[in-house]
Amino acid sequence: MAKTTRLLLSSIVMFVFLMSVAYAAGSKLFFSDVDVKVGGRTSKNLDDGETIDDDAEPGDSVEFKIEVKNNFTNEEDLEIEDISVTVTIEGIDDGDDLEEESTDFDLKAGRDKRVTLNFEVPIEVEEDSFTVLIHAEGDDENGTNQEADMQLELEVNKENHLLKVTRMSLSPAEVSCSRKNVQLSTITINIGNEDEEDITFEVFNPDLGIDLEGQIDELTAEPNEDESRYSKIYSFNVPTDVEAGSYPVTFRASYDNDRKRTEETATLTVNDCAAAKPEAPDETEEETTSEEEEQPVEVITPTTGRTTTTIETEPEIPEGTVVTQEGFLQSNAFVVGIIIAEVAIVIIGIVLVVALFVRRRD
Repeated sequence: MAKTTRLLLSSIVMFVFLMSVAYAAGSKLFFSDVDVKVGGRTSKNLDDGETIDDDAEPGDSVEFKIEVKNNFTNEEDLEIEDISVTVTIEGIDDGDDLEEESTDFDLKAGRDKRVTLNFEVPIEVEEDSFTVLIHAEGDDENGTNQEADMQLELEVNKENHLLKVTRMSLSPAEVSCSRKNVQLSTITINIGNEDEEDITFEVFNPDLGIDLEGQIDELTAEPNEDESRYSKIYSFNVPTDVEAGSYPVTFRASYDNDRKRTEETATLTVNDCAAAKPEAPDETEEETTSEEEEQPVEVITPTTGRTTTTIETEPEIPEGTVVTQEGFLQSNAFVVGIIIAEVAIVIIGIVLVVALFVRRRD
């Protein structure tokens, strides 16, 4: 029974191997060169199944440069169209994959093309080995699907003790007249392999008189957990006598029994408090003033010599003169004129009546 089982397993393995060889021989799309850059170090000419030479750390950039070739001969002269290259790092993002895909391109027979795909290792990540799948696919001019696949391993390594400040921001970042309740928001994460205890936090700037402190008991090393991160908002006032300028406000975390520190700086801009602008004069008042200036005014200076008063006066009239102001309608000439006009109308009327009577008799 055991012999039969071994024979069956050997047959399955041989079948899979032969199928893969046949597939590889039949595919006209393959990877002619694969380079992987982790941080600032590059592993060149990687083959299927290899482990990338350099380990990645939390937050590292990882760059894949992949050269794809159309292996049809010039005699066959078949173009492979709509080729896309996909790179997948499995389970690295809190159990989820990271995946990037190139834009589509075409390759003529015997030609190759290099594509570049970039990743960033999550800040919060397990120390582990992660599988990288590289897949290329397109269709030749006969409509046959052409594919290529490669598998690599990416190792992620972490320091035992490492805290990282992932957020550092001031609100407001600029002050002038109002200098109270400036807020500094911070987030600190344990991205190392060991739990950290008795962590001390400081916020300081001697020129602004800022000297704040705090402490927490523990930050665990478990990625993507609330217990592994610490967020805090610090508030402070800027003294009114601080001169205008730019002031760096530093946030520092001390840990591993004060043997290690991490810190970040945000810049606070202090401006002078500008004086209030004078109100613009009212246009109506300006017009009134202009009109008053245009009117002639007679100035009388009293003989006392103490004060000068400006008044408007009427022209002088000699004593004993009686001045009357009478309208034309109220004058005697107007009344006489009305009486004469009425008499003339009556006379004309009588003359007309007499003349009319004489004609009728004739």
